[in-house]
Amino acid sequence: MPVEPTARPALVAALRQLGVGESAAEALSRQAQSRRLDEGDSLCLSCAGMGLALVMRGTLLRQIHFHDGSIGGTELLFSGQFLFASGCGQGSDDNVRYLALEAGELLWVPMAWVYEICRIHKGFLEIYMERKHRYSRMVEDHLLLRSILSKKEHIVMTLAMIFSAKLRRNEYGIRITIEDLCTVTGATRQYYSKVIAELCQKKILENHYGSLQLCDYAGLKAELGEDARRHYDLFRAKPVAVAA
Repeated sequence: MPVEPTARPALVAALRQLGVGESAAEALSRQAQSRRLDEGDSLCLSCAGMGLALVMRGTLLRQIHFHDGSIGGTELLFSGQFLFASGCGQGSDDNVRYLALEAGELLWVPMAWVYEICRIHKGFLEIYMERKHRYSRMVEDHLLLRSILSKKEHIVMTLAMIFSAKLRRNEYGIRITIEDLCTVTGATRQYYSKVIAELCQKKILENHYGSLQLCDYAGLKAELGEDARRHYDLFRAKPVAVAA
């Protein structure tokens, strides 16, 4: 659906914060469209012809659908964060989907226009390619973390990364189920519930059964061991901005 004129500046500002040059950000915003999602909706960006999308509201879980039928979650995304398509053509067999954990809205730019801006603005091309290939590395990184960190450290690290993103918008709560969190770390529901209960006993989190509230971010990070903290810092490292 068409985008309200007042929404375009939000997309431009978010792109600029990402490191996109002003002219490229303005050009992308002129072709932006709006897409509303209901809770439980599943979205494939490239199948829908979307090149990139900005989450305006809601929570999305990025999922990989493997050929053996299993599904793995690799990332949680909130308002103010971007989704980038894999670059496959429309109608392709794409195994990357985004599950809406609550009702939300996206501002998105068509794949064809994203490619056109990549052709005109070389700085944006570098950013787009880095973000696109970041996702393939993310799957490998999460599988690696499952092998080198303890189950508890992986859970705590996942929660720390989630709340780090939320705190940048002065938000302290997240609507998510234990089942959704389990797909990100591979832990069982019983073990995840045990860790959440321990964190609640330490007054680090509050569990409202369907949502989690952060009480002590420093305390949450303190639950990480030395190796886990090092990997956490690497995951949170921001890419260098590139001018268009």
